[in-house]
Amino acid sequence: MISLKSKAALVAALAALALSATGCSASSGAAANSPSKEKFTIATSGTFRPVTFSDGGKLTGFDIEVGTLIAEKLGMQAEFVEGQLTGLLPGLNSGKFDAVMSGLIMTDARKQSVTFSTPYLADGTVAVVSKNSTVPDVTKLAGLKAGAIGGSGTETDVKAIGGFSELKAYPGANEGFSDVAAGRIDVFATTRIAAEDFLKNSPTASGLKIVGDVHGIKTAGVALPKNDTEMKPKVDKIITELKADGTLEKLNQKWFGFSVEIPAP
Repeated sequence: MISLKSKAALVAALAALALSATGCSASSGAAANSPSKEKFTIATSGTFRPVTFSDGGKLTGFDIEVGTLIAEKLGMQAEFVEGQLTGLLPGLNSGKFDAVMSGLIMTDARKQSVTFSTPYLADGTVAVVSKNSTVPDVTKLAGLKAGAIGGSGTETDVKAIGGFSELKAYPGANEGFSDVAAGRIDVFATTRIAAEDFLKNSPTASGLKIVGDVHGIKTAGVALPKNDTEMKPKVDKIITELKADGTLEKLNQKWFGFSVEIPAP
């Protein structure tokens, strides 16, 4: 017969065992749910050809190649996540991503909310209009219906230029090109890189043209969380190496067909 004292000891032992098992289980669950340090998660819009776009359901483009190289040199694997441009930076600072690469122009406003790497790309704003249009330049928008990608550096430029009767924000460049071709807007403001690529490669571009000079050359960088101090020097070093060894120039020629000169900071 088991004494009351023995029973109490047995119950205590079983309780301790249960607590131990529960503790192990919780610890395992926390480890399983923690983010993998083997992956470098990069958010991108996927709507800015040839910088970031989908080809046959697969993300590709200049930023995708550069981002992949950066991750590899960090000793990690790049994992790309698509999202609308306006939501990428809030997602970055909430911890959803490690970085944002989407031809992201380093505006003063953005510098207040994120940390940028050293620039790896530069571009400016141009006007795309119908071939019979008399609009001379992206800075001449008085009374016109204009369009730009929402949340982009070109949208910022157009707002600063002003004078337009309407400014329509698009989720991607293709929608803007489509509307200017159909006459729904008078001017689609976009980057030289995107405009040159569209006019060269799209079968629907025959009725469009680029007019005027490139306006407001700006640089793009890898966006990192606002409070980052660890990753920026590593990414800066990698970008500097990619410039020095000619890798960025090769990717310029591959994706744009011309050299992109990055202005000195």
